[in-house]
Amino acid sequence: MPVLRQITTCAEPSTVVITRRTRARDRPLDYRLELCRRHRWLAAGWIGPRAKAEAGGRRGTVLDYRPYTAIVQSHVDLWIRPLTAEVSQDHDGDIARTLHTAYERLTEHREPTGVAAALEHAARIAEAIASGTLAMAEGQTQVMAALSVAETLDTGVCGA
Repeated sequence: MPVLRQITTCAEPSTVVITRRTRARDRPLDYRLELCRRHRWLAAGWIGPRAKAEAGGRRGTVLDYRPYTAIVQSHVDLWIRPLTAEVSQDHDGDIARTLHTAYERLTEHREPTGVAAALEHAARIAEAIASGTLAMAEGQTQVMAALSVAETLDTGVCGA
């Protein structure tokens, strides 16, 4: 099931599409990213051929078909690390710990924002998955939704 991520809240039309195809049998794409001219810089970390966007595209969105761990890692690499200035700490693949650390960095010297609250929520869900309190499939869907909300809130704050 693909995950829709909103990485900008810009109202400008899409001008570029980045599509990363895969050879996996269960899915033809890893992701499809659409951005406007002003936000093309956000595509720097996204791999795949660039093409001109068709009229009426979903600007500022990523339709992400990758597995859960790849989507979470993408959030960490392309958004959470730059946001928190957290250098390359993966916490040995412990998603909950990684997300808690991001929350702690964001709230170290200030009150929690909506972004921080959504990251903490994602971390708590990841903990519930790890402890067996929450079923894996449902929990993973909830973690990805919480991360998507946090990312969208952050882009609104940044004016993206």
